[in-house]
Amino acid sequence: MVVFRPSGRSGRRDLNQQASSADETGQHDGTPVASVGARQPWRLFYRVPLLTLLGVLGLPLLLFALLPGVRGLPVFGRSLGWRAQRRYARALVWATGMRLRVHGELPEGPVLLVANHISWFDIPVLHALSPMWLVAKHDIRDWLLVGPVARAVGTIFIARGDEASRRAAARRMTALLKRGRVVGVFPEGGIRPERGVGRFHARLLGPAVRAGIPILPAAIRYWRDGDIHDERVFAAGNTFFGLLMSNLARAPCQAQVFLGRPIATGAESLRGDLARIAQQQVTEMYGHAAI
Repeated sequence: MVVFRPSGRSGRRDLNQQASSADETGQHDGTPVASVGARQPWRLFYRVPLLTLLGVLGLPLLLFALLPGVRGLPVFGRSLGWRAQRRYARALVWATGMRLRVHGELPEGPVLLVANHISWFDIPVLHALSPMWLVAKHDIRDWLLVGPVARAVGTIFIARGDEASRRAAARRMTALLKRGRVVGVFPEGGIRPERGVGRFHARLLGPAVRAGIPILPAAIRYWRDGDIHDERVFAAGNTFFGLLMSNLARAPCQAQVFLGRPIATGAESLRGDLARIAQQQVTEMYGHAAI
């Protein structure tokens, strides 16, 4: 396992130096790119029943484990809710033909995890890493099956273009971070159809500054003999069900998560600098050599 260790530098001066470096470096990505894998419909004969089993049997068990008064029960040093949520997410990742591979270490304590966004697959992948509160678009609340699960495991919904919704989400994020929770956000503000990492929106990092909590950059990549972004991306014209069935009929792949160096925040931290530093780390990790 590759471990990315904190550099130990903090403060406004260091942030400005790192941000300047990020601007000069830009995006460099020599990652091998793989073509879209051939469909193998026979895989549906075992993956669809597995997903059905997870929905019929696994989901009620997960929802039970997340009930108030139940989710806090201790199980080997963790709460029952935490263990059930991560176990369910990992089972879901496996049943959809992905193998989770994590590079780096998730630090103890609260962090604001910021990641690039490729597909709705990113959500169970991050929950398989560690249960966390994720910020997601409001539309997901109404998705079949996904909506109830998202509400149960902890999701902060935000309506695009609604300033009141954005402010409420920011207050919720700040409160959760102060209570010691891990919160995840996709600061690109949406899914890019192209490979690579888009510009990070600084305002989404504000809750970490207000709570005085570190920002943890994370890069998500889907891999099978190369980057299979075009196979996994939730691009315009795709539907949730269509993308699911398309990927269920393809060969297994790795869901790779690279965890970077935590970025310290403070009262004098500039959100724009923090966003550029985080974006640079995610860009560099996304372009990491084949492993």
